[in-house]
Amino acid sequence: MFNNINIFIKTLGCNINNLESEIFLSFLKYFKIKLKKNFFDSDILIINSCIIRKNPQIKILKELKKWTFLKKYKKNIVFLTGCLSEFENFKKIKLIKIDIILNSNCYYYLKKIILFYIKNKKKIYFIKKKKHFFSKNKINNFFLIMKGCNHNCSYCVIPQIKGKEIYFDYNQIFFNVLNNIKTIFCEITLLGQNVNSYFYKKIDFNSLIFNLSKIKNIKRINFLSSNVKDFNKNFFFLYKNIKKISSHIHLPIQSGSNKILKKMNRKYSVIEYFYFIKKIKKIKKTSFSTDIIISFPYENFNDFDLSIKLIKKIKFTDVFFFSYSKRINTISFNFKKKDFLKKFKLKIFQKHIFKNNFFFFNNYERVLVIGYLKKNIFIGKTDSLKIVFFEYFNYNIIGTFLTLKIISIKKNFFLGVYENIYSII
Repeated sequence: MFNNINIFIKTLGCNINNLESEIFLSFLKYFKIKLKKNFFDSDILIINSCIIRKNPQIKILKELKKWTFLKKYKKNIVFLTGCLSEFENFKKIKLIKIDIILNSNCYYYLKKIILFYIKNKKKIYFIKKKKHFFSKNKINNFFLIMKGCNHNCSYCVIPQIKGKEIYFDYNQIFFNVLNNIKTIFCEITLLGQNVNSYFYKKIDFNSLIFNLSKIKNIKRINFLSSNVKDFNKNFFFLYKNIKKISSHIHLPIQSGSNKILKKMNRKYSVIEYFYFIKKIKKIKKTSFSTDIIISFPYENFNDFDLSIKLIKKIKFTDVFFFSYSKRINTISFNFKKKDFLKKFKLKIFQKHIFKNNFFFFNNYERVLVIGYLKKNIFIGKTDSLKIVFFEYFNYNIIGTFLTLKIISIKKNFFLGVYENIYSII
């Protein structure tokens, strides 16, 4: 029946979820699969869930209701995986008539699970929390090096879902990178809930980057997300001497108010955050992106104003901001004070964020040339992961770094000019 199957997969959440979706599909190679853009034409429907905020959870439940309604008219299998599978009360999920619920630790058994379901047609709920397998698959040069988090921020459900930090074997990471990097050039991104806290048998985050930088084919090393508290003194030396490390760092601040940071249990102050950024910028030109939570319990307009001032001062290239979501099993769930001005604050925040979109205008940026669109039109990617289109005449520049002047900023990409023929890095 399922020698040739159509699959629709919907992924919500962060890059780790995108990575896990690709891993999920890689374990289905036993079957002849075709990815579909429409769930109406699919035999297997997969939703990879995220519940870090309330809105994604609402979207997931609405989507699942559509899919289970479709089951009345067409035989298909509905999968639920991701954070919701480990966090939500199963009594509510069972009412939606999902066929198979499993988390990322169970992907290794996918073939057996599907075949068992086809034979017996019984619902399967398979959640494993103890074993964390290491994926050997290449997923857009994203490599997961750890799982879980030890910081226990008052608003975050990650420690309850993923557990304490588990670090993958250094040798497995290294050989996984070596086996999957087959092109002449590439960039890699190291992923983790708190990526710079990596530590496995005397190999810390700095040592891992240093060893990966020795691989010739790797032109640029990115990492996300990181925490100010987990960078040590050796990182500054590493950042100065290894050019392959991206000159863009995603560094969540969450609030510009020390009072709110304490309530969030972030374990650093605004001064410490500024000190780190100043030290990094002294080493070399670096851009930063961040996350900010608006309307956290007990946040007044003074705290909100401090967050806006922080954004103006640091000039982040990207700010990912969300209004606070009350989540079960978190410390902040019991905070009584609510903010009834969420929408108003969001509108104010959006106006200030818009101005930072022009941070790159007329600036010179280091760009890794990744390919070409058509004759003499090339595609590059900045250290801050922005796509740039520019004109050039020689196809040998693919895989090299150029210094481009950004002359125009569109919604999803930049236009650049290559002014100096001798500026190849």
